[in-house]
Amino acid sequence: MRESGARGHLPVRQLVDNIGPALLRLVQEGTGSGGPLTDIAIHAPGAPAQLGPGCVVLGVGVTTEAELRELTEAMRQAGAEVLAVKAPVPPSADDGPAIIEVNRDASWMHVATTVREQLLEYARTRVRSAGSGAELFALANAVYQAVGAPVTIEDRFSALVAWSEGQDRTDSERIETILGRAVHQRTLAEQRERQEFERLHTSTEPVYMAATGADQLARVAIAVRAGSDVLGYIWAAVTGPLDEAATARLREFAPVVALQLVGLRTETSYARRQRGELAAAVLGGAADPVEASRLQLGSGPVCVLAAAPRLAGRAGPDASGSDALDAAGLRRFADTLEYFLAAVHPRSAVVAGTGAVYVLAAWPPDHTTARESAVALARDFLARTPLAGDYVVAVGGPAGSMGRIADVRAQADAALRALRHPAVRGPAVRTVEDMALAVLLLHLADATEALGLPEAGGALHRLRQEEGQDGPLAATLAAYLAAAGATDSAAEALHIHPNTMRYRLRRIREVSGLDFGDADAMLLAHLQLRVRELRTGASRGSV
Repeated sequence: MRESGARGHLPVRQLVDNIGPALLRLVQEGTGSGGPLTDIAIHAPGAPAQLGPGCVVLGVGVTTEAELRELTEAMRQAGAEVLAVKAPVPPSADDGPAIIEVNRDASWMHVATTVREQLLEYARTRVRSAGSGAELFALANAVYQAVGAPVTIEDRFSALVAWSEGQDRTDSERIETILGRAVHQRTLAEQRERQEFERLHTSTEPVYMAATGADQLARVAIAVRAGSDVLGYIWAAVTGPLDEAATARLREFAPVVALQLVGLRTETSYARRQRGELAAAVLGGAADPVEASRLQLGSGPVCVLAAAPRLAGRAGPDASGSDALDAAGLRRFADTLEYFLAAVHPRSAVVAGTGAVYVLAAWPPDHTTARESAVALARDFLARTPLAGDYVVAVGGPAGSMGRIADVRAQADAALRALRHPAVRGPAVRTVEDMALAVLLLHLADATEALGLPEAGGALHRLRQEEGQDGPLAATLAAYLAAAGATDSAAEALHIHPNTMRYRLRRIREVSGLDFGDADAMLLAHLQLRVRELRTGASRGSV
């Protein structure tokens, strides 16, 4: 099957970089990696494909080395030099075609559509005048020609919208932005620290920002506005301040870019808002089955994923409620996650809530490992995007029906709160079941505080009266309880001799009156120690 109509000259490396690492990765340069691409050819078992020069061959069903060699030989005879196959890529010869590895969870239909759109977009931007202003990529090229510096156009969340030619003249920071389709979290933090966005928002003129390192270029940027609303930014990588003429040209382009950004936002925001509102209603249990069916999640099990940044240095049972999240960063995270899921798991919906991003991820009715698949999906995303930063993801469910989703969402919220707590260590993606103990301890801390109960009572109170809050005997008791009564293991954890451990345990009995044979007394002491650990955030281990 041959899909024609894309008559651009897009190199394979630029194609892969444009689409991004969440979907495609160039694993072999090959002999055709620098040649122009014009069409798509879909090679499926039993279906003859019309191969030819300039084709991106989609190797549907190619999984073995023998199949790969047979297809590459056919491509060599036809002059086709770029092949895309699902991960993992079978071994191949170094003198073969350029090979693109496709995310194994992506649908071939989505891959074909995305690649074809890139070929068509490139063709449009190449045949039109750079100064026509008809498309954002064409506008970026027009700015590049006008000011003599490669530019990027970014939205208000610093997600990349378009970029110009000439990016080979930029620095590693710009290349990282284009590869990740957004400005890296680290770079954004540095920009905020230097108050670059404040300077842009308070000025209607281009703003010069000096280079921050020996291997970095300086930047000239201007905020793109519709009235007082900042829609995005134009950034130019420069070797020094622009002259007066180039500055004037950059200023003139800002309102033209604004018109395009308004149009782009209008085209996509309504449909996304409608879907987001419906998904939010499903999460809250306020959507009836007919409405919920419009999300096209199917009738199979649905997991709820809740994501947010870890709490940095905060503690206490209500820390998650008082934490002021960066709403723009959360929106960028949601946008990137939505792009990723569209490629690898279309049966999903993303909701950017207040303080967290939620995903409804559905599987077919006969899927028996929905929870494990959801965990793998979240880990794959966090591993692939630089936007993830220090985000954590709680996975709840699966829910057997739409009516159960609100309950699963409440469980995921509780697990996310525990997972974000500074005293909790461990993997960034965990299920509700993984977080059960931490969830219960946080609820116990809430109840203790709400009732005004003392932090320590009984034996633990007497022990602290003797030696203070964090004396060696309290630490010894905590280690002993954490080791489930194994004296030698507790001594090893404290780096003391077992005989010293036994002596301290005798002192604990003498000072506090704690009966080590009383299960209730031991449980109370253990819970009091663990709750205080959560309140202070001074974890001695993973919760």
